[in-house]
Amino acid sequence: MLLSASIVSLCVVIINFSAAVASTVSGDDETNNSTIVTQQHHRHDHRRLASARDRKKAGGVFTDDNDPRTVELKEGSFAVNENDGEPPLPPLRICNREAPISHRFDMDINDKYRRECVLRRHNTNNHKQRQPSKDEDTSILLLHEIKTFGRTGNNLIEFLHALQYARDNDLLLVVTSGCWVPHLLTNMWLSIRIDNPDIEKQSPLRIEAMEHWTTLLEQLFCIKIITTSGTVTDVQIDKLVLQLSEQYKNVIQMSTKELFLMFRTNANYPTILDEYIDYQCFILRALFRYYNTGSGVNMRNKPVKDMCSVIDATFGGRTTTTATSSSSTTTSTAAAIYSVIHSRSLEGEPGIRLLEKISRRSKCDPLGALLMEPDYIKSILQPLGMLNHPILFITDHQNPSIYNKLLADPIIGPYVQLIPEDSSWVGGDITVAIMANVFIGNPASTFSGFIAKSRVALGYDSSTTVMFRAKDNNASGKWITVCEDKCIFDAQIMNAMA
Repeated sequence: MLLSASIVSLCVVIINFSAAVASTVSGDDETNNSTIVTQQHHRHDHRRLASARDRKKAGGVFTDDNDPRTVELKEGSFAVNENDGEPPLPPLRICNREAPISHRFDMDINDKYRRECVLRRHNTNNHKQRQPSKDEDTSILLLHEIKTFGRTGNNLIEFLHALQYARDNDLLLVVTSGCWVPHLLTNMWLSIRIDNPDIEKQSPLRIEAMEHWTTLLEQLFCIKIITTSGTVTDVQIDKLVLQLSEQYKNVIQMSTKELFLMFRTNANYPTILDEYIDYQCFILRALFRYYNTGSGVNMRNKPVKDMCSVIDATFGGRTTTTATSSSSTTTSTAAAIYSVIHSRSLEGEPGIRLLEKISRRSKCDPLGALLMEPDYIKSILQPLGMLNHPILFITDHQNPSIYNKLLADPIIGPYVQLIPEDSSWVGGDITVAIMANVFIGNPASTFSGFIAKSRVALGYDSSTTVMFRAKDNNASGKWITVCEDKCIFDAQIMNAMA
């Protein structure tokens, strides 16, 4: 039977399928003249948000164990309820580098959304005394497809959109264990803690590991996971939908393409941008609390890679010689001071057209972030005191002339280095860019966009995440930032990529 009696309660149901991935987008604001020697501190202005709406915390939306707001505290879990306090979160550290976000602010936001998910209704105990029946008030959003729309950057947006849509519309998000969502996530975060991939599927160790993984995901994202085994056929999906239709008012199914394009129409724009940013950043921080370190397996039962592999290979105790002297210095991963450029050509003309659209809405230059000319890069790094530090270059290799021009520049050329293809991979590239002192990206790339959003979530100063630049026509023609870090989340500017 597809629906297992052991399904744990939560706001989202996950149905497993096989997987997917994509790339793109941007966000940043004004540069300042301060030199970067340590990571910048988190700004509290637009990110410290009041709760803007009543989320129906009482009154019969869910029943019995299907109510994610009445989840019992599971052994070893961090869920909160009326009688138990949540263990305090440690300061967020990634690859031995401390995130700049205020620890107090991080804990406050975590507590806000954790309580929103598991808050008990006053009549919970009464509900537990009777048999569950069809909930005529609750609709669910069901994700069950294997096929995805686009590459990793797109798929990450699709996951974030699904969580947002379910929350905004008071839906129970249901995901099958074999669908694209677990495959996407476990490649980089939330690996299944199995040391030996050859362990039999029905072994107690594997069953225990899967149960722990399911509980963690459900509580982390306020979702519900339905476990399926093997390849799920269309007939089985039809039966599952029928089964869920007998339990809930309505079953909404959305493809990854529909999730990606969700904000192309004004009707679906988030009504309160600050609250949208607040929740999206909460999810991004939740992911990076569980980044993969090379231990465990993904949903395909393959050993996972270490998200810190690129940054460790680049700075992990290596000895470097500076461009201005013959002396050499040893730089550790934690203490490394460096910038990252993400150069994405986006298949030529399509990329030019996409950046032109974003340019019209954000007022950024229509070519600057595509061409990445030396003057463009130096205009960003010089005011921040970053001209004499390593500049890592991540590229799609579609336009080698961009890298060659930077390499030939007499000022920054000696510091520019390409991440070797043999060590470059999507998770490692994402992490080394997110944890950089300065990130320079392309707003037309979903890959850049995810990095920029994650840096906002981790509290990096807006001057150090540079996506939207244009020349100042009213002054000396200098490059300036023209759109603040909210822009990367703003559907009015980013459209589907918000």
